[in-house]
Amino acid sequence: MEEKVRFTLSKNERLRKDKEFKRVFDHGRSLGGLTVAFYFLENDLGYPRAGFIASKKVSKRAVDRNRAKRLMREVFRLNKHKLKPYDIIFIARKGILGKKYSEVEEDFLKLAVKAGILKEKKA
Repeated sequence: MEEKVRFTLSKNERLRKDKEFKRVFDHGRSLGGLTVAFYFLENDLGYPRAGFIASKKVSKRAVDRNRAKRLMREVFRLNKHKLKPYDIIFIARKGILGKKYSEVEEDFLKLAVKAGILKEKKA
């Protein structure tokens, strides 16, 4: 029987504490694309978690940084069922400004394949 996929983003699926971010930055690996970069580190929880960063280097305007974080959150929320149990920190890049959801998702999925954090598809 097929597992039901939940497309919500609960509190326990997010990195929220400073020490969680620090652990991923200190011990994780990183990859970067045109719209996003991310750090990733395997966790023991059995499900992926994510944190999101959009600094003032991306844009001085808060509205642009908030949109960048919303795009990254949506990419994670709709693709988390495809990911292995990793802690992932998404970092917005300047290239994310003015991009559509599909472009950000495509960039993330390419990086995820390269990083090896996608689950293998069952035949």
